[in-house]
Amino acid sequence: EIWKVIEQLKSKNISILTDNDSFGDASALYTYILRLHKKVSLVNTESQMNINLSCIPWRDKVKKTLSASSDLIIDLRKNEQPLYELFKKHAVIINEKMATALYASYLQKPDCYSSKQNILALSELVLLGAKHDKCILGLKKSLPLALFRIKAILLATLVLYDNAKVALMSINKDDLQKTGASMYDVNLAMIETLNLVHVQNVVLVNEENENKLVKII
Repeated sequence: EIWKVIEQLKSKNISILTDNDSFGDASALYTYILRLHKKVSLVNTESQMNINLSCIPWRDKVKKTLSASSDLIIDLRKNEQPLYELFKKHAVIINEKMATALYASYLQKPDCYSSKQNILALSELVLLGAKHDKCILGLKKSLPLALFRIKAILLATLVLYDNAKVALMSINKDDLQKTGASMYDVNLAMIETLNLVHVQNVVLVNEENENKLVKII
């Protein structure tokens, strides 16, 4: 696992690749590595960090470029296993900063409140010091106007297939420009669409490129 790799390789300068979706886990890992007395950086090379992620510790530490001196790069952008589960497995002591970051990570999941495992994790993290009110305010009650604008456009293109199990939406680059939205906002709108009755998957296509698949959740 992540920390075993770090310790075995004896890396001294570590970079964590992150994005808006993975930042909660990345922040918690950043704190953990700092406790190992190693040099560590948070790096997002692809997009701007969303403002509502300010509720998560270390957002102001995120850099746009990788350090040439990094001797280990950990990419969390496509990591599917919750970092909290790995921390529990290895009896890692979780402090307040880590608990808050991990709590925020769960709040961003599509099945945040529908999965018993997630509910258990959220309750455990609150007991460990996670800042519930701060995370709710940042992730659930501080949504940008751009999100609502792009959501309206996406819903206008919504078509249901396979007995309403699949929701198909389309987008083009002009939609992002005229609304001021980012792909992070698009992802949030797609996640919300999963709440429609019967819908199990949401598919996003690019209407300017022969309806090429952009993302599926």
